[in-house]
Amino acid sequence: MSDPPCRHIVRLWPLAFLCGCALAQAPKQTASAAKLRGLTDKTLVVWLTLANTTQRAGSALTLIDSAERFDAIVFGEVAPGKWMAGSDFFRRTQRDQAAWPAETADGKAVLQLAVAYQGKRITLYRNAKPHASYEVAQPQSFGADATLLIGLRYIGHMGPIGHLAATIEEARVYDVPLDAAALAALQPNKPSTPKPIGLWTFEDGTPDDTMGTFPTGKLCGGARIADGKLHLNGKDAYMIAESVVPESHGMFYRPRDRQTGVMWDTWLFLHKGVYHLYYLAKSGGQWDNISMATSKDGVHWTERGRILAKAEGVTWMGTGSTWKSPSFEKDGKFQMNFSEWRGPRQTIFFAESKDLLSWTRLGNELEFVQDTRWYEEKGRWDCIWTLPREGGGYYGYWTATPKKATGGQFGFGETDDGVTWKALEPPRVHGVGEGEVGAIEKIAGRYYMMFGSGGLMVTLLADRPQGPFSAAKRNFRLLSGHTYFARFLPTPGGLLVNHHSIARGGMVHMGTLKRAVVDKDGTLRLAWWEGNDALKHEAIEAANKGALCFFDDRDVAGGIVLEGILPLPGSDDAKPSGLYIEHGRDTGTAILVNAKGIAEIGPMAADGSGFKAESRIDREMAFGPAPRFRLLLRHSLLEFFLNDILIQCYSLPAPATGRIGLIQGGAQEAARALKSWR
Repeated sequence: MSDPPCRHIVRLWPLAFLCGCALAQAPKQTASAAKLRGLTDKTLVVWLTLANTTQRAGSALTLIDSAERFDAIVFGEVAPGKWMAGSDFFRRTQRDQAAWPAETADGKAVLQLAVAYQGKRITLYRNAKPHASYEVAQPQSFGADATLLIGLRYIGHMGPIGHLAATIEEARVYDVPLDAAALAALQPNKPSTPKPIGLWTFEDGTPDDTMGTFPTGKLCGGARIADGKLHLNGKDAYMIAESVVPESHGMFYRPRDRQTGVMWDTWLFLHKGVYHLYYLAKSGGQWDNISMATSKDGVHWTERGRILAKAEGVTWMGTGSTWKSPSFEKDGKFQMNFSEWRGPRQTIFFAESKDLLSWTRLGNELEFVQDTRWYEEKGRWDCIWTLPREGGGYYGYWTATPKKATGGQFGFGETDDGVTWKALEPPRVHGVGEGEVGAIEKIAGRYYMMFGSGGLMVTLLADRPQGPFSAAKRNFRLLSGHTYFARFLPTPGGLLVNHHSIARGGMVHMGTLKRAVVDKDGTLRLAWWEGNDALKHEAIEAANKGALCFFDDRDVAGGIVLEGILPLPGSDDAKPSGLYIEHGRDTGTAILVNAKGIAEIGPMAADGSGFKAESRIDREMAFGPAPRFRLLLRHSLLEFFLNDILIQCYSLPAPATGRIGLIQGGAQEAARALKSWR
């Protein structure tokens, strides 16, 4: 067996080495940042009197981050009357609780509840006695963006959820897993060894953390403090200690408006120097609206909120795109399409605007339905993307279900006025199965379509608008990883591409804009857009020793840009070079690049062992012996470029701590060339 591919990675823990490689001018850490970096192993403890045993799904104590991932002490959510370790979408919650004892408290007894997290093992205690213990696939780590809730399970885009009716005597958070003996030794209002990092006694009449780790607490709804206790009514009462990370609407934008909710597909339209970002979104269980944001530089975004909502009786909405009316010089109108699922099938509708901000839904008489000569009557019918048609009007391409005999994989049609559409026979497609149309543009005399298939965005090529379309011979997998649905954006400075990026918890963000580049052989790739230099707000000079960068985790939560040289190995047999990004104690993710510029990304231990490739990316081009790299990192999302070509968009399994290592040969040389910005 060969050695681990990164056995010579710089180990991150020795203090002397760490200090020698700290970035100059780094901001002083607060107690919160220091104590919450990589908080994976931990214990949540609370003393309470439960109002009744019939209530469901309320939480005594919750840690939740900005991506809405949480760990909590929850009562009666999966099974009535039973305590459990709650988590986002039950990712770290055992669903089979049949053998667990039910709560029998009489509403007067003070109970101690605790959940200890140690590696992949979670143990629930009641009055210092093990209540349940099990292992999970992946523990959750919390950073400086962690918010603490008492009496509430969740707060986020869906509002406050999971109130608990109880009286809270005291709550604590420890940064170590406590066992039964340690928990038995704890008493309210008395110090402990080890010390907690968060402590709420309520003895002084305030909801503040007496350890100073968490921000000032706030009482919400009917929550009140009396007799040294927090009283919760189970209806609207809770306490929150909210860590406010300054929200940069630049790198990896996502909406915050609760009427918008979470977004999915995105598309842009540039007009008079303003970028208009539209996105399909949902504020409840189904995709129910289209919302938007605007920007003057394509980097920093101002949220505008909802512009369209699903009609009465509609199950859910689908995505769309925006174009100018074919008669724009006369009517000054912009047009948008979107789909709605009404009854047994999905069909397409339209809206119009004169300012790209206020939109009016057009009448149902313009509903565009499946032409059953070529398309399945109840098949997909979604998201028209337009191309100017010779002689006026537009050709359109959209997600559809053509009949098998046509040899097609998407819809094709035309319009004279932009809102009255005629379906045509679908183009024949070779080299790819069914999927979704992202966008199509004419580049250097050929037609390039970004097509979603199998969770990837791939490239299809044609010589005529009517096709046939064939899979690209090189860089066919245009966009992969934790991302999807790329769209083109024509600008006076050239053709750009946007797409969304998906965190492991499912939260969707907008990726940075990329430049669409086509080489002399006609291969399409995505590249760094120079407009993204506006992300570089404040330079931080790296020290010229070692091969380690050390950022404050608040910077990582707000976003950092790291650039440098990455010397590649000299032969196929040599160990790869790359980056190590820490996101937990003794664990992180490695980006490894071999001599041919092929990258692999996956988990790895801090000592370089245990690497497992989760993705392998070959952009099918030469990068030279020492390409420049760019790393964009915010929270758990990253983008990695070599010589300004996008290699991969990726989501870490936990928030980055701020420690980044350079791997393998040339690390010292590369470290001297590093540049970084907040």
